Amino acid sequence: MRKAQWSIAGDERRRRWLVECHNSGYVYNMNSRLTVAAHVLGMIAFCEREEGRGVTSEELAESVGTNAVVVRRVLSQLKQAGLIDSRRGAGGGSVLARPASEITLRMVHEAVQDDCAEFIGRHASAVGQECQVAPVIASYLDELYREAEEALRATLARVTIEQMSLDVMQRLRSRHGSQVA
Repeated sequence: MRKAQWSIAGDERRRRWLVECHNSGYVYNMNSRLTVAAHVLGMIAFCEREEGRGVTSEELAESVGTNAVVVRRVLSQLKQAGLIDSRRGAGGGSVLARPASEITLRMVHEAVQDDCAEFIGRHASAVGQECQVAPVIASYLDELYREAEEALRATLARVTIEQMSLDVMQRLRSRHGSQVA
């Protein structure tokens, strides 16, 4: 993914939050659909809390650094899961359908991932059956990856969108001082 390009005319406080979100550990480390969805929800939570408004798909796309079509696809999945709503008119756009404190990153993952999606890729095809070691290695790695994925799901279940958004704001304030609201 390319980095977002920030407009000079944009709100400085929001721009700094977006850059911090982009640079934090919450963004670009996992499957891209989860990453885009978490970023989108964090941005929506920020704009609702700090600016009292919804966020357009164009703003979200600029923030994430992707095409608005990709963002709309993720927004559709989040809406279907009951995590966001749409608001028309001034201050409209996407808004949270429930408090940010009630939305976990695991819920976000479940909303945007295929049922059989894995965090860690497996062998793309059958391993060499003529090799005695290959199937044992594949089985070993599958077990190890399943354990790691369950640990990751448990971690995602403990992190809410509110916590992520507040953590990003705290990091932003520590970098830029009190000039950030």
